[in-house]
Amino acid sequence: MDILTLELFDVTVSEALREVNRVLEDHPGLPLRIVIGGDDMLLHNVQRFLERSGRTATPFREGSGWRVETASRDAPAPALARAPEPAVRVIPAPAPAAPRPLLLTRAALGDGNGGVGRRLLLGVLRELDPQVPWVALALEATGLLEDPEALALLTALQARGTPVRVSRGSLLFPDGPGGAFEVIEDSQWQRLAGKGELTIL
Repeated sequence: MDILTLELFDVTVSEALREVNRVLEDHPGLPLRIVIGGDDMLLHNVQRFLERSGRTATPFREGSGWRVETASRDAPAPALARAPEPAVRVIPAPAPAAPRPLLLTRAALGDGNGGVGRRLLLGVLRELDPQVPWVALALEATGLLEDPEALALLTALQARGTPVRVSRGSLLFPDGPGGAFEVIEDSQWQRLAGKGELTIL
């Protein structure tokens, strides 16, 4: 049986998920092999995307990278004869963009008078799309780690598979957090922000 091979090197998470989605739509009946570099965050997001698409994703370590094998969702019965590929291929419309990572820089929306801004910001976290690859806290948003309700929401996000990170530069502030969440290098989110691939609140 034919297996499609997709190589994902030097791409962002959103670019990788768009490409996987395009291949799944173009070839729903074929198993897929995805080759990824050593980016474990990319591997995790590709696995989650495939599983939400109804495919079992099995990763295999290959040197410093990964190979992900996945069978077709509804594997068709083998055909007696395979029709030749058409000479001209119709290119489908681009798939909707995957949700971008979220960077919080404030502990409340707006000026936060009377706690309304804090409640509205926590509402955003409650309604966060599971496909958002990660959430990061920087600057004043690190104050959320001292709010039990906000901390419970962030912990729940991480438990469901949405990593929560804290800006390394924000750890320099006197009230900066220590704790249970991963530290993100500022250059990582700054690069995404510079390319318009990050949502900042």
